Amino acid sequence: MPGHVEEYPKRPALVVQNWAMSNAPTDVSDDPRALRSRRRLTDALLRMLGREELASIGVAELCREAGVHRTTFYGHYDSVGDLAAEVFASMIDEASAVTPPRGQSIERVSQAYLDAAVAILDAVSRDRLAIRTLLESDVSHAFRARMRSHFIHRADVAIGVMRDNGVDLPSDTDVGAAFIAGGMVSTIELWASGAHDDSQAFAGRMFANMPAWWPRPD
Repeated sequence: MPGHVEEYPKRPALVVQNWAMSNAPTDVSDDPRALRSRRRLTDALLRMLGREELASIGVAELCREAGVHRTTFYGHYDSVGDLAAEVFASMIDEASAVTPPRGQSIERVSQAYLDAAVAILDAVSRDRLAIRTLLESDVSHAFRARMRSHFIHRADVAIGVMRDNGVDLPSDTDVGAAFIAGGMVSTIELWASGAHDDSQAFAGRMFANMPAWWPRPD
């Protein structure tokens, strides 16, 4: 509820700083001033979420926290929710990154992807209230679309890894990637909206429902 203050889990300062420095959007101007403004807004949002709910944060107070003019904010984002959708979709994407182990069995490769699923769920848990707010807000469609786009890319990479390891794949892997991406977004919504707290068990349930051709972890 707007005006209600809820305690959010604190993020280590170094983690926040490293994330903000390494995750500037690639689809916008790379002008250094624009990047600095977006980084300052991102840092300010994450700090404020340590003190209050996303729904209670307005543009004016966010800009004061960031030391950025409102005109600058609206040059990049339509609303605080728009900024938050970008930030959290990118954080979830970062958590989903996998470096498959080289020279290992396909079961070990699949285990690496299962570990990434656990990392995604843990990342969502750290900001569950903010992510739930986004999923219920007027930017929910854009937030889901951002996540789906990230996951389609990750699924394409994963399918290539499976192919390189001799997995018998269906011919239409574009559908497979879209299926996995859509399932990931819906599963994240289920995780965020509920009271689940065992990310290992929940990730195991996710993998039990993967397509039949997806290899199971060892």
